[in-house]
Amino acid sequence: MSPFDLGALAGKTQAFGIIANRGMVAQAQSLKLIRDSRSFETLGLTWEQFCEIHAGISRSYADKLIQRLEEFGEAFFKLAQVARVSPEFYRVLAPAISEEGIEIDGEVLALVPENAPRIRLALRRLQDALSDARKPMKPPSIVELQSRLDACLKEMSVMSAFPPSQALHPPLRGLVVYCQNKLKSIAARIPEF
Repeated sequence: MSPFDLGALAGKTQAFGIIANRGMVAQAQSLKLIRDSRSFETLGLTWEQFCEIHAGISRSYADKLIQRLEEFGEAFFKLAQVARVSPEFYRVLAPAISEEGIEIDGEVLALVPENAPRIRLALRRLQDALSDARKPMKPPSIVELQSRLDACLKEMSVMSAFPPSQALHPPLRGLVVYCQNKLKSIAARIPEF
């Protein structure tokens, strides 16, 4: 396949995606109006029957579309035109999304097909970073902890050597008592062998 053919197919794919997602906004808006007005009852149908017979979708899918429209507005569907996002991920992104587009690295990118590759790349990086942040942290070694603790204790010792007139002693004493209490609490949770 030539680069030209590949570009043409990619363009078609984007165009079909845009049409589908714009249709989803309109579909969600129409379904919401029908459900909220209860106009489906004029046909002698339940909401579930209406969804299956006339909308050609399940009630749960219709409710999901409406819920996304109500919670996120059209912006969710606009972003879906250029990148797939779950509702959970959209909630993370929401502060960066406005009528103008999505803010990425200090720049607002319009939610249009031309920006789709940059937006998808940025979202993928953010998802990776979130995934890394959710991974359980490897606990530090005892040697690392002791080294960090020794550094803090050394700084506290230096502060205790200052003349009392510098008003460092009362806060330092408070810090020492705080540390003692924290260490006692930790020691109480560690079983003796």
